[in-house]
Amino acid sequence: MRSNQALRREYRLAVTALVVLALVAPVLLDRDSFPLSTCPMYSGARGTHSTLVTAYGIDKDGERRGLTPTLIGASDDPLVVAGRLRAALASDRVGVRCSEIAQRVSRRPSLAEVVSIEVVSERHDTVARTRGEASLSHRDVHAICEVERA
Repeated sequence: MRSNQALRREYRLAVTALVVLALVAPVLLDRDSFPLSTCPMYSGARGTHSTLVTAYGIDKDGERRGLTPTLIGASDDPLVVAGRLRAALASDRVGVRCSEIAQRVSRRPSLAEVVSIEVVSERHDTVARTRGEASLSHRDVHAICEVERA
């Protein structure tokens, strides 16, 4: 008959083996799953430049003001907002999106000096941007719309 200590050791080994198997199962099954992901989203090399689609508020002096994701895309998730702007560009509805942003901005007293909205694509040097250095290499303005206030 086995000792109580030997049974506990075998139990711990069995539990450990099951946990390890659960962790590596997604890799063995070639299926994306928690807690390990086989999704290559972050495993490949990325280019040195990236293009960002965003919107700015423009004040009466022509200065650009950054806008929050909530103002740009009615969401606090920057990836959702960027996706909505890219979809608006792809479907040629960027003017509609610009007007929606202008309406949200018009309701913010803290942005009273913003007179128009620009929806733009900006190409940046990714490393320079990460370092906080000047990174803009190209900029396309896709829509400009006025912020109308009552």
